[in-house]
Amino acid sequence: MLKANEDIFVHADQYRILQVINNLVANAVKYSPAASRILIRLKKEDKIAVCAVEDFGIGIARSELDKVFDKFYRAEGKNMHTYPGLGLGLFIAEDIITKHGGLIWAESEEGKGATFFFSLPLAA
Repeated sequence: MLKANEDIFVHADQYRILQVINNLVANAVKYSPAASRILIRLKKEDKIAVCAVEDFGIGIARSELDKVFDKFYRAEGKNMHTYPGLGLGLFIAEDIITKHGGLIWAESEEGKGATFFFSLPLAA
């Protein structure tokens, strides 16, 4: 489900931003296999656009949140083999967003899902 209450415009490479959104949605699906929904929200906050992708899956331990955007980072644990990947998707997403003048971050509680956010400056 995508919710936006108004038109929001940014200057960005549409293909690179689509790559970021695809990565966040694919991760949400991968890490919440038993969940029946993923929420995507878009809103204005002052002079920035903020996009959020929220899942209701396994979540991320607070001690791991500062590492999820590191190159080749993979969560440790008993289920690691269940979720394949190289640990590059979020690293690349962060690079794309920062090169567009934005920020990317995550909030999560283990066992309750995760929300990934990114912000971009609004078009003047």
